Amino acid sequence: MSPVTLDKKSAITVKVVTMGKGVTNFVREEPLSLGSLLQELGVNGQMDVRVNGATVEKTHRLADGDQVLMVPKIRGGCA
Repeated sequence: MSPVTLDKKSAITVKVVTMGKGVTNFVREEPLSLGSLLQELGVNGQMDVRVNGATVEKTHRLADGDQVLMVPKIRGGCA
């Protein structure tokens, strides 16, 4: 029986879809939170963000194969 290493980090792939800009696959080490990914991407509240179609907290831990959808917030309207 081979020994098990508990502290070994594994890589995950997360698909980031940014409306109007395209699709990017990010490969990062676990654990990866949504907030960490958004910080790395420079997203500071100017986007509506969903993970696999759901609204989640920035502390949400991303998993291999997750899809992050970012849509620019729309401003404007009648005065």
